[in-house]
Amino acid sequence: MQLKQYWPLLTTILIISALFIAKTQLSGTQFDPATNAKISGPAIILFRGDNSPNCQIIHQLVSDAEQRYGKQITFRQFDWSSDNPLIKKYKVRFLPTVLLIDKKGKEVTRTVGESPAVQARLKKILTHPDALLTP
Repeated sequence: MQLKQYWPLLTTILIISALFIAKTQLSGTQFDPATNAKISGPAIILFRGDNSPNCQIIHQLVSDAEQRYGKQITFRQFDWSSDNPLIKKYKVRFLPTVLLIDKKGKEVTRTVGESPAVQARLKKILTHPDALLTP
């Protein structure tokens, strides 16, 4: 048997498998159907993209809002996952996407993208999320 000719392929498969396992084991934002499948309002949901500087700013804005309003509003953050039913439910097409859900579970607004204009709009919305808290 010529194991030497298959060595590069086996090494590649092993490396890819190890990276996949590490990502799924270390990710703290994996979708947990038991806790997150039914998010009722008021809620702010962040579907994250890459770790670019602008995406990190969006993440920080949501985290800051969670520090201020975490007792009144449910906050959830997810990395992209094709098996997350919330992505289909809310028709998330681009990342990052931030959804604001009112008390009745209806989407109030969303921000999509990471441009400075989107950041400014999101900062303004998250500074006063009163629309989520009023009936």
